[in-house]
Amino acid sequence: MYTKEQSFLRAEKRVKNILGFYMHATSTVFIIPFIILINFKLVPEDYHWYWFFIGAWTLGLLIHWFFTFKASKMLGSKDWEQKKMKEIMGEDYNENLNQSNTDYTDELFYIKAKKRIKEVKGFYAFLIVNILVIPLIIFINLEFVPGFHFFWFPLVGMLFALFMMWLGIFGLEQLGLGKKWQKKKVREIMKQDYGHNI
Repeated sequence: MYTKEQSFLRAEKRVKNILGFYMHATSTVFIIPFIILINFKLVPEDYHWYWFFIGAWTLGLLIHWFFTFKASKMLGSKDWEQKKMKEIMGEDYNENLNQSNTDYTDELFYIKAKKRIKEVKGFYAFLIVNILVIPLIIFINLEFVPGFHFFWFPLVGMLFALFMMWLGIFGLEQLGLGKKWQKKKVREIMKQDYGHNI
């Protein structure tokens, strides 16, 4: 049986995995049309290679869905991990876990806060890079190769990367997948999978 702190950490990790899947699914809506557009722009003949990309991407999305929502229930990985730890560490496993659990939880929250600050700083740094680099790419393209507007490819790629970064750091809150949703989901998983209430 997991302690309340262990259950919380595991439930929180599971919510992060669910969010990761949602972001993967969201990116599909943007990436697949972009790939199809590139195929038709660069290879306008009958060779539609985008189907290979769509097949591989769909397979990746299905595997991600399976490991996010089904694998733990089907493979029983909830208890397997704890059994394996006991096997490796021996009888000291529960004793050591209970002693260090509170310190570990406090340290984990501190590390997460620091990581969040780094992510926000990283987003603003990437935004500044976009503001400086995009006009430069457009200028170089129009100045040296005015007949072929290749700047659209890096422009769309950079803006998409910026959007996904914004979504991960700020946008989930506005889509209803922010802290409130995450806390609610953590409570649900803790109660359903581990039998703990917060």
